[in-house]
Amino acid sequence: MAEHSQEQVKQNLQDTNQWIRILYMVLFWVILYFSMMVVGALIFIQVLFALITGSDNKNLRNFSADLVKYINQMLSFLTYNEDRKPFPFAAWGELEEQPPIETDVVDEADEHEAIVDVETEDDKSST
Repeated sequence: MAEHSQEQVKQNLQDTNQWIRILYMVLFWVILYFSMMVVGALIFIQVLFALITGSDNKNLRNFSADLVKYINQMLSFLTYNEDRKPFPFAAWGELEEQPPIETDVVDEADEHEAIVDVETEDDKSST
């Protein structure tokens, strides 16, 4: 069994797809770092707008919303929740369609499970 595990680790270390993904992950980690600096600048500028004009800047708010989506896409890729690479490898704000990642979680009820409707005291008194 230990030999099988060692062989699996050896195969994983020699898999070029894993190493390419790691390189992409380093790239997106650097982009994420600079993106967070931009977010900090946007926060500061929006606070100035709010203090001076009494309201936020709509264009900066829209850009911030797009940037937050982009950061979410990068974080999903970096945490292995998404296999699709975000911008600049996909259009800004869009990811190419790809089948969802399969998980072992079953959303449907087991055929042997019963669904029980529980009536509370509040339900009894209101009828």
